Amino acid sequence: MSSKPSDSPSLPPIVEPTTRRSFMLGALSAGGALALRSSLAQGAVSEGPNGASPLPGGLDPKLFALHSRVPLTLETLRSSFGMGVVTPVSRFFVRNNLPMPTEQIVADPETWTLEVEGVRAARSMTLAELKTLGVATLSTVIQCSGNGRAFFEHGPSGSPWQVGASGCAIWTGLPVRLLIEALGGPVSRARFLTGTGGEKLPEGIDPLDLMVERSVPLEKGLLDCLLAWEMNGEPLPLTHGGPLRLIVPGYYGCNQIKYIRKLACTAQESPAKIQQTGYRMRPVGHTASPEQPSLWRMPVTSWLQGPNGQDAPLAPGRVILHGVAFSGERRIDRIEFSQDDGKSWREADWIGPEIGSGAWQQFTVSIDLPAGRHRLVTRATDAAGDTQPAERIENERGYGNTAWTDLALAVVVGQANQRSKKPVAAPDLSQSAPPPQTAAPIDLSPQGEAGQALFLEAEPSCGACHSLAATGSQGTLGPNLDQLKPDEARIIGALNQGVGVMPSYRERLSPEQIRDLARFVVEATAKKP
Repeated sequence: MSSKPSDSPSLPPIVEPTTRRSFMLGALSAGGALALRSSLAQGAVSEGPNGASPLPGGLDPKLFALHSRVPLTLETLRSSFGMGVVTPVSRFFVRNNLPMPTEQIVADPETWTLEVEGVRAARSMTLAELKTLGVATLSTVIQCSGNGRAFFEHGPSGSPWQVGASGCAIWTGLPVRLLIEALGGPVSRARFLTGTGGEKLPEGIDPLDLMVERSVPLEKGLLDCLLAWEMNGEPLPLTHGGPLRLIVPGYYGCNQIKYIRKLACTAQESPAKIQQTGYRMRPVGHTASPEQPSLWRMPVTSWLQGPNGQDAPLAPGRVILHGVAFSGERRIDRIEFSQDDGKSWREADWIGPEIGSGAWQQFTVSIDLPAGRHRLVTRATDAAGDTQPAERIENERGYGNTAWTDLALAVVVGQANQRSKKPVAAPDLSQSAPPPQTAAPIDLSPQGEAGQALFLEAEPSCGACHSLAATGSQGTLGPNLDQLKPDEARIIGALNQGVGVMPSYRERLSPEQIRDLARFVVEATAKKP
């Protein structure tokens, strides 16, 4: 391999933003620098296909698979990443657990307020005040813990991500350690850094059931975590957590708290459901519990981005394929590829600049491909000697899939290409609040009638989050069920497993009640236009 990265420390230096940004832009290729300067299109209006509602932030729907609008969930198509080391904001995946706040919060970002607790001089600080304490720039991958979920055979609930729930960006903001030091240091017995998001929660529901609040080890928080207000040299947009987001280099995206309103040094992990039972690696069929491993550090992984012939077939002959590899906050030591499903391996070639241990490393594979179908796989080994596995770890929610057998790139040379699996785009649901509804009379089976009462009486109530004309509910935290029209298996899976901040109902309802509730939703939405 060529141009192997160095092993310089991962802790970002404290620098003036103009100096650091100039260095990063100079290190990138001309195309990469252009991508940084033009990555945001805040004022643009992006029209969806066939007159569909535009996406927030001027995002182009042709670059994404739309999994849901409420909360907004966009997967970058494998052919849309581009070849640069930095993912432009215009192509960066979007994952929210709750509906986004209004654009008003990024209109005057300097007034955004952060509550800081668990320090000897606890206080609130505006973004303008935070900027006076210091600044650093770092590069890191953000990846949803469910990336690769589409390949699990048991059909876990949640968005069926392939590899597009990931991106690499340059983040600028205040190192958490400087903030904590400025306020006298953490209180005694503090062991965790806990961040709380600023999304609005509905009344009448226990906030712990829905709030986005996650804890990471305090040692990690003081090492390299960042309170970011810029992404790729531009003000942090609303779609990616603006005006202020917690960045935890090398950790899964669920820990990178958007719209962060509170940061605390705590003795215990957050009591919120998203921490206690959400984002836990649990065996298939098992209930989540705090004793199971939390989704923190990302393990070693790699894949080929393209060209995958998604829009056109590849021509026979010499082909240069490009891909990425990363491993939490560790550097990559070696990348290999195989054309025969791992029977033999060859080393790939490094390309592009090495921009940080938490960033992904670009590589290329140059090979001759005759006409026909081809399947190419890659595997990475990091600086600690960990090698990407061949098989995924089976788990209930489809988390942490780094199996090179699943992340393979399938291409067709000399004829029209077909993707092995397409991300399933959800119906084009409106991001705005649904119009007022009144309960509509419908014919229900006895099972459906039993489920109708459960829809509003379950704890938390389904109607608090979802809109459904048959019950008159107007929830705005989750998809409109009249438009989504989920099938019975999907509903049962979501109720049993939980989805995002939606808790599992396995211990709250009996299996019969879960079936009744699913049957009601199916019957209530079956004849809706």
